[in-house]
Amino acid sequence: MKKYRINKDAYSAASKRSVGHEFLGDDYQDKKYTCKKCRQEAVFLAKDQKEAFEVKKVYMWAHRELCGPCYKTMKSIRTTLRQMQQQYIQDMSAVIADRSFLKVWLELLELYPKFGAKANTARIDFVKKQLTE
Repeated sequence: MKKYRINKDAYSAASKRSVGHEFLGDDYQDKKYTCKKCRQEAVFLAKDQKEAFEVKKVYMWAHRELCGPCYKTMKSIRTTLRQMQQQYIQDMSAVIADRSFLKVWLELLELYPKFGAKANTARIDFVKKQLTE
């Protein structure tokens, strides 16, 4: 297990204001966790913690909930949902008339919360309504 030094000065402003910031240790250590989606054991590597907290400025008390594969799947679903939303905004009548599009959209809207994301219940209800009409 390789250690990586903590550079508290590189943390986000929110992290620096956080209770406990001054009590951080000297090094990042690998942290084991269970994926919220697939229930597999995973490890938040020390080097990945350094990248997340010091480069990407993720809040210091954030912790991993999804393993790598599940996280990639969740990001892919989120990207597709954003694209579908854009398509709907650009041509509402065509999207509403496309039952196969609506079915895929509903499937992804219902799958997304299983990865820990908040369900868009209003959009789910809207798409269900369009499919029943």
